[in-house]
Amino acid sequence: MIASVIAAVFGFLSAAAFTRLLSPGDYGIYVVGVGIAGFVSSILFTWVRFSVMRLQAEGVQRDLRRTALAGYGISAATAPLVFLVIEHVSHRAWRETVCAVVLALGVGLFEMGQEIMRARFQVREFVVGAALRAVLSFAFCIAAIELGLGGVGLIAGAALAYYATAAISARSIWRAPLARADANELILFFRLGFVFTLTGFIYTFQGSLDRLFLAWHSNEAFSGLYGASADLTRQIIQMPAGSIAAAAFPIAVSSLVKSGASEARKQLKSFGEVLLAVSLPSAVGLAVTIPYLASFLLGPAFRETAASIVPILAAGWLFQCLTQYYVHVSFHLAKRPELSLLQGLTSVVVNVACILPLTNSWGMAGTAWSFLISEACGVGIGLALTRFSYPLPTLWGPLARTLLACGVMAGVVVALERLLPVPSVGAFCVLTASGVFVYSLAAIALNLCEARTLLRAAGIRILSVPQRSC
Repeated sequence: MIASVIAAVFGFLSAAAFTRLLSPGDYGIYVVGVGIAGFVSSILFTWVRFSVMRLQAEGVQRDLRRTALAGYGISAATAPLVFLVIEHVSHRAWRETVCAVVLALGVGLFEMGQEIMRARFQVREFVVGAALRAVLSFAFCIAAIELGLGGVGLIAGAALAYYATAAISARSIWRAPLARADANELILFFRLGFVFTLTGFIYTFQGSLDRLFLAWHSNEAFSGLYGASADLTRQIIQMPAGSIAAAAFPIAVSSLVKSGASEARKQLKSFGEVLLAVSLPSAVGLAVTIPYLASFLLGPAFRETAASIVPILAAGWLFQCLTQYYVHVSFHLAKRPELSLLQGLTSVVVNVACILPLTNSWGMAGTAWSFLISEACGVGIGLALTRFSYPLPTLWGPLARTLLACGVMAGVVVALERLLPVPSVGAFCVLTASGVFVYSLAAIALNLCEARTLLRAAGIRILSVPQRSC
């Protein structure tokens, strides 16, 4: 949670600074470069990251650090070939492509180290690494803008931040003694990680398709305008959901192993209720307040676009959170990663089929609608596939109560907006505080996540504490 909050804070600062200091075209170059880096990183290094997460977590007595480093080196050695392929396929300037590939190598190195620290329960070092990367990335990117390097400089600054953080964290990650690299373990890495590499590529493609498509269909300026709104939406919705999932995944696995299916199902039901209770109001609240938030957070050139497409994107990212943080739990518990791949392919096929006609008809709003439709279809297919893996508990009751609470909150906020027609920081704070207060009252009244039960129990404990004699 701490790491996610720090990353989100600097994400908001970056959005505020970059959209003011850069033109939509330069910001679009940065968005496209980061998208290319995501593709390269997912192809080259997902197999290493997943294997470290899965195998190193079995215990610190199993030291796979040198094996992981060898795997990283093997993948990194193919970078020149990857550069030639991407330059040929993407038709981007060579400086942009070089910076994107260098960024991908830095992302792979940094995330491999983070997975090693997480698997070895080096929690403090993990948080420091995540926070330091966010701070350095913001600082180096601002320096690149001040030097007049534009969007390419932004990609280079982000890459430098990953390498610098990896170098600073190296003392914690690669502390001696280290076991020798094992060829058999490396083969196991590849066997375990192959399906996840394909899956990671598919979901990276799905998450970047809209921005890359706009750069191809229109130009970098359209990609920059859209990308700023998409990044802001993702940070606001995924930050709390991802933090909850970070705790829920291991709890569900532990419950299944130690207590059986009934206890795991109970934990999954509680987790699903909490995920809905947090993610739904985040998406609804963002959708109804985005003109006020964009008025001071984003640069003037980006505000109108955000007001028109963020409500659509909020629904799309909500569906993606349900996919990644709830539906995929079923596939992990059943050890059926191929079902994640099948679900991701479904979303991509729907998105590819819809994005061109919808964009031609409604512009960037059509691109956002394509993303939303594909993610909604992905959730539906994913829930159907859980019948062939680990069955998830139904959440119709919690969903209905959460939707009712969000409806009450949205009604109050929309009514207040008529009294505060001019977007500003103060108006946004009033709307946010009012929405949180109303939603909290509705959550207690409807007993979301047993909120009323917990409050009653806490009140009984407080009242039952014996008073000390004077």
